[in-house]
Amino acid sequence: MIEDNKEETSPSLPSISIVMAAHDNERELEQHVPIIMEQDYPDGFEVIVVTSKGEDATDNLLERWVRKYPNLYTTFVPDSSRYMSRKKLAVTLGVKAANFDWIMLIEPECIPSSSKWLRQMASHCKTGVDMVMGYSNYCNEVSDYKRYERAMMQHSLLKEAKKTAYRAESHNLLFRKDMFLNGRGFDGNTQFVRGEYDFLVNKYATKGNTATELSPESRLIEDAPTERKWLYHHIYYMCTRKHLKRSFLHRLPYNLIQTLKHLWYFVLIAAIVVTAILQQWIFLAVDVSLLLITLVAHTTIGKKVLEPYEPTISSYKIVGMDLSRAWRALYYRYKYLKADKYDFTSHKL
Repeated sequence: MIEDNKEETSPSLPSISIVMAAHDNERELEQHVPIIMEQDYPDGFEVIVVTSKGEDATDNLLERWVRKYPNLYTTFVPDSSRYMSRKKLAVTLGVKAANFDWIMLIEPECIPSSSKWLRQMASHCKTGVDMVMGYSNYCNEVSDYKRYERAMMQHSLLKEAKKTAYRAESHNLLFRKDMFLNGRGFDGNTQFVRGEYDFLVNKYATKGNTATELSPESRLIEDAPTERKWLYHHIYYMCTRKHLKRSFLHRLPYNLIQTLKHLWYFVLIAAIVVTAILQQWIFLAVDVSLLLITLVAHTTIGKKVLEPYEPTISSYKIVGMDLSRAWRALYYRYKYLKADKYDFTSHKL
């Protein structure tokens, strides 16, 4: 009886419109939409799936579900749309079609980690908050490195969001409809093929207007990406980041830290090699000790940062994965420079 009274007097949460832009995602929609529809959210929510007209299998699937779920709606991207990213147009159409004041933007590949997902995210919908950034990562079947990189990126971005959010690596984003529409949506970056979450957060974030939610119940789990999709995600970001505000200041600390880490390891290994050749055993012992202390400290700090996000990743992999991020970034940069610039924009003229 006491529990029932507490539930009745708990503060109400806003009704939410979940917008999902889909394209050839029949399998993902079939697996994930029913689970999303079963969210434990008595304050009311709707799901709006935006897709391209003519995807027969998807159309038939959604038509069947619309009859089953009264709060599921669909709308379509016009075939004649040009000179604008179809993904951004799909998101914009979904937001305009929404009946509620708060928009949850997710991907078809995502599935909530619990039935309390919406409750946890919506608990931050208060005066002065315009956006809520949550956490999402790949399923456990994905390699440790991919999950590690994603977790570390989001740790940095979510930490930064407590001041002024820079961008969103996560596909778990809640925002005010009026904020989006009054700011003319993606105006200013509609021509770029991807970067919806990045541009949205970067454009509308101000000091203190973004909340973060990290509880396990609020997380989204994403399907494993193909190698092609994984590569393209990084290459597209190379283009996107050139057009984000505060890009240089955001990346500067990470670049400096990675440079100093590599330099320190190079100095230690070089010292070990030289002292071994010269048979300076005392200095060799000191150098080896410093290297071991560095490895332990590097691992301990990395594990502590990783623990709230992906605790299953083995500690012994952390140093190698951390150092390899810089080299992988150089590879993505190389692939971006080699790519056709028209691959990143909808303006093909």
